[in-house]
Amino acid sequence: MFNILQQERPDVVETLTKPIWYFSRRLETGEGQREWTVQPVIYVEPVGEGKQGRVYCKWDPYFVKSLESRWKAGEVPEPTPEMKEAMQVLEETCQRVALHMVLEVGDIQFLSNSQVLHARTAYKDYAPSTGKPRRHLMRLWLATPSSEGGWTLPFHDTAEKKRGGIQVNDNRPHCPLDAE
Repeated sequence: MFNILQQERPDVVETLTKPIWYFSRRLETGEGQREWTVQPVIYVEPVGEGKQGRVYCKWDPYFVKSLESRWKAGEVPEPTPEMKEAMQVLEETCQRVALHMVLEVGDIQFLSNSQVLHARTAYKDYAPSTGKPRRHLMRLWLATPSSEGGWTLPFHDTAEKKRGGIQVNDNRPHCPLDAE
């Protein structure tokens, strides 16, 4: 997607790499934190010190569009026409080059949100009492600090041993085996 955009729409890549994008934290905030972050959609890791200039991408249109009430309240700026066009071109490009996968019962899929933009299609789930297969989705956040070869990213915790994921205040991590 990045290479295609570089060839077809370098202007869109320029817009996506500017740190002007407001992303909702979807109420996953700790004390003193804002309800949003500001960062680029696409970030190219600086080259040097063993770094190769890897491309990192954080994109979920919901995280941008869900700030509409904040735009109306004047708390964060609304995306500009240039940003709206970049969002549309990014979405269209992703749809055009998408790979569709069908996962069967027992399949496991590992992917990196930083390099693989992905979506889920509708699925049918069954109540536990039916004895039919239930969908089980577990997310695992793995992150290596930049000092140990991990990506150097535009986040405050890029060099910390424990980074990434969502930590709200001192709440202990919680991983239910079934939907709550």
